[in-house]
Amino acid sequence: MTPPPFSKTQRGADLLTEHRKWLARAAEVASLPVSQGGSPHPTVRVGAVLVDPAGKEIAAASNRFAIGLDRRRPERYKSGSKSLWINCAEQMVLMQALRAGKKIEGARMYTTLEPCATCAGMIGELKIPEICVPVDAMRRYSKLKAKYKGSIETGRIKLMETGVRLTSIDLPTRLPDPPAPRSPRTRKGDGCGEKKR
Repeated sequence: MTPPPFSKTQRGADLLTEHRKWLARAAEVASLPVSQGGSPHPTVRVGAVLVDPAGKEIAAASNRFAIGLDRRRPERYKSGSKSLWINCAEQMVLMQALRAGKKIEGARMYTTLEPCATCAGMIGELKIPEICVPVDAMRRYSKLKAKYKGSIETGRIKLMETGVRLTSIDLPTRLPDPPAPRSPRTRKGDGCGEKKR
C-alpha cells in the first residue's frame, strides 16, 4: 500500500520540509498546557497529527486522559498505573478525527514516538498508509521503560505486516523536549482540553 502524495508538485526537499513541519506540530501539541489538550504524562509526552492527502490537518492530539476522566487524582500518575489511565496520542488523534466525522482514508500520521503494539494494530486495521516519526524518536524519551520499548518493537512488526510504511524523518535539530507538566493537584478541569458534551 503506497501512501498518496500530499500534492502532485511536492517532491524531495519540499516533502521533507512538509514532514518536518508536521513533526514540529506534533511536538507542539504534546507540549501544550494540559488544559488545552497537552499531555499530562510526567515523563513521556507524545504528540500525534493526522494529515489528509492534500496536506491539511485532520486532527491533532497528545497522550492524555480520555474525556471525563479526572486527571487530578495522584494515584493515576504512579508507576505502573499511568499507562492504564493515559491513552496513547495515536489513539486520541484517531478518535478525535472519527468523532468529528472526518475522512481518514489516505491520511498520514505524524507522531513524536513510534506507535506501541496496540496502536500499530489499530493503525493497520484502519489502513493508515504511513506513519512518520523523527529519526531519534525512541532516544528522545530517555525515561521510556523497557516494556514499552518492547511494545514499540512489536508495533514495528505489526506496521510492516499490515502494509503501513514507517518513515523516519531526519530533523535538522532534535525536537525540543516538552516541558514537564505541573503537579496534578494544581490543575483544574477534566484533563483533556476538549469541551464536555
